[in-house]
Amino acid sequence: MHPGPFPSTRTVAHAALRGGAVVALRPARACDSAAVAELHRRATPGSLRDRYPGSPPPALTDPESCLGSVPGTCTIVAFTGFRLVGVAQVVGHSPVADVGVLVREDHRRRGLGAMLVRHALHVAYELGYREAVSFGGPENKALRAMLHRLGLEGRTRYTGDLLVTRVPLPYEPELPASEPEVGVRPVVHRAARI
Repeated sequence: MHPGPFPSTRTVAHAALRGGAVVALRPARACDSAAVAELHRRATPGSLRDRYPGSPPPALTDPESCLGSVPGTCTIVAFTGFRLVGVAQVVGHSPVADVGVLVREDHRRRGLGAMLVRHALHVAYELGYREAVSFGGPENKALRAMLHRLGLEGRTRYTGDLLVTRVPLPYEPELPASEPEVGVRPVVHRAARI
């Protein structure tokens, strides 16, 4: 049984990136296939390896099928104006979704990847998935930093040459252990001889 489409998989969300640019996040349409293919063509080989470890990017080989309306899948696109700056894909077989994100190099480190991941995890849950999994290269420092910001470090493991993150859905970030406030020192008592 494939999950059916939900209303939020058809809506548009707007968000501000660090630096002030506004992006529109929405499900991809067939008319977006050329922009998605161009995003992949402009990506560096390292970015493509990190996004698609072990398999060729489907948007390079067949962009229209990549954006097709296969039950239980969703491709989310992020635009600033008319320029595609990021894409997230939710695919899989129930109950586990594979979630992946690719962001234009000139829009990295501005919060877009984290926004796309959060949105994709929400959409995956609404599509009926109960767990999301994501794969990446362990040398990808930007990915590791994003996982930290999203509170997903505790759900990430090294498996061979892959960084594998498993997230139960609905997504709730794990908050890091509380650290003492700046300027506050713990009270230490000297040991007394008895």
